[in-house]
Amino acid sequence: MKLKLRRIIGALVIIVPFLMLLMPSCSQKNQDCIAVVHVVDTGQNPIAGASVTLHKTNVTNYNGVTANVSQTGTTDAGGAVTMTFPLPAVLDVNASKGAKSGTGQIRLEAAQTVTQTITMQ
Repeated sequence: MKLKLRRIIGALVIIVPFLMLLMPSCSQKNQDCIAVVHVVDTGQNPIAGASVTLHKTNVTNYNGVTANVSQTGTTDAGGAVTMTFPLPAVLDVNASKGAKSGTGQIRLEAAQTVTQTITMQ
């Protein structure tokens, strides 16, 4: 019985560190960049129903491929909109509703949620 227990413990000593090495690589498969944009007025009140566009023209990646990146969404009742991008980037932000508008920039990071507040005037 003691020999069997020693074999089990010996196997665990070898297997557990190996599994721990695999775990970080599994969690890093999803590298999506999430942008949360909050749109407010000059009194810091959220603006629902605002159109928000995150964009950049002529983005060149590490291997020389150039593309245009653009995504548009509408803010919810709390004045927020969430967008997901597959790669990190610095994007321009344009928000508008009626005659009011606001602009800014957001830096997307791999596997992170980044928040930006845009004030419309």
